[in-house]
Amino acid sequence: MAVEIQVTPTRNPNSSSFTVDHNLIAPGTGLSYSDAGSAAGNPLASALFAVRGVQSVWILGNEIQVTKDEKVRWGSIQSRIIETIRSALNSG
Repeated sequence: MAVEIQVTPTRNPNSSSFTVDHNLIAPGTGLSYSDAGSAAGNPLASALFAVRGVQSVWILGNEIQVTKDEKVRWGSIQSRIIETIRSALNSG
């Protein structure tokens, strides 16, 4: 079954919210990763840091907020982020 992902811009032009159709972690809890090293224990966050231009990842409930480098355009990485999320969630 394909993971449904909705993308919503935030007030910060360098951050977007990627909402999936099920909870990733318990509601009311959050996971924040400021770099690839801090994400080592989380396969989804680690995979997102492998996308060139991703600077931070925040996971809350069914939402993944990604902040990108200001020099990178969303048009060049958004589809890779979506595919990375789908791949990571489909692999368990």
